[in-house]
Amino acid sequence: MTTPKSPRGGRREGAGRKSSSGQQTVVKRIPESLVPAVDTLIAGMTSLQPKGHRLPAGALRLPETPSTLSIPFALEKIPAGFPSPAEPYIADYIDFNDYLVQNPAATFSARSGGQSMLDAGIDKNDIMLIDRSLTAKHNDIVMADLGNEFTIKRLHYLADGRIKLKSENAAGSFPDFSPSPEDTWTIVGVVTFVIKDVRRK
Repeated sequence: MTTPKSPRGGRREGAGRKSSSGQQTVVKRIPESLVPAVDTLIAGMTSLQPKGHRLPAGALRLPETPSTLSIPFALEKIPAGFPSPAEPYIADYIDFNDYLVQNPAATFSARSGGQSMLDAGIDKNDIMLIDRSLTAKHNDIVMADLGNEFTIKRLHYLADGRIKLKSENAAGSFPDFSPSPEDTWTIVGVVTFVIKDVRRK
């Protein structure tokens, strides 16, 4: 004799609490020791999202209470051409949290996904620091949300009042973007610093 299955239990399509982000969710098992770190990560990504704007997947803001790491700072400038006969000496210490980030609550990091800004010193996989609190000015490098994609471009205010987002790679064919009044787009933030690995692989 077969016992009929209970209508209760099991997975039901559409059941359960809905995601606050509106995105599809999955269940993952993680070690209990990692729960606080994951909670902090999720909280940071959630609070980073400004109303009316979106950010690239994986974009992370800096912690509100960053750690302190003082690195020795040489007073003498080191020439990139002929070597200097004088030995540099340590005059102070520098904390990159203070040097690179002016507004931690509005700053996040993202990796460059291409080479359209190579002549501006931004290569693929470079880490960019982007400040959402800054008002973008002419000639700033900005991150823009074009509605269906994000892009990094040089901001130009033209004499006729139009705006152009320009690529900077003379060796490649990377298009500029000239928004029309009908386009829906926004400037997410201003690129303030670029962190790159200069060691050859």
